[in-house]
Amino acid sequence: MDIYDTDFFAWTQQQAEAVRAGVWDDINRDHLAEEIEDWWKRDSHLLWQHLRDLMVWLVAAETYAYAPEQRLAHPHWYVRMTGIRCDIEVILDIWSNLAAKVDRILPEAYVHGRKVASEETGLPLATFPETCPWTPEQVLTAPLEGPNNPFLGESS
Repeated sequence: MDIYDTDFFAWTQQQAEAVRAGVWDDINRDHLAEEIEDWWKRDSHLLWQHLRDLMVWLVAAETYAYAPEQRLAHPHWYVRMTGIRCDIEVILDIWSNLAAKVDRILPEAYVHGRKVASEETGLPLATFPETCPWTPEQVLTAPLEGPNNPFLGESS
């Protein structure tokens, strides 16, 4: 059995060492190529998951703006959204070319986030806009509170 199948970490270290030393015959080309391809897929999917989670909280928070008693029931919403934004920022810092995918990922992430927000809030799905009402820039950087925030019905 190959070390790739029994001790993945050791395999990665072995492969890195072979690359650095230029010992090309020691490199498992098929597995290495597969792992390189999978990095992109994993982080692309992780970006999608974080955008969906952010959509859940933004949609729910906007709903709670009109029902302050519900918003008070979830006082951690701001911390959650800030944390998710930080996770997205890290992914985009590592994979700057994924930033171009945000425009394409956001509408689908919103659709899924809207469904989860409906369950979270107990409100009918029709309560929420069918398409994302925010731009990618707003989703990733707009203030979450105060007069300039586009999410809580507080914008001027």
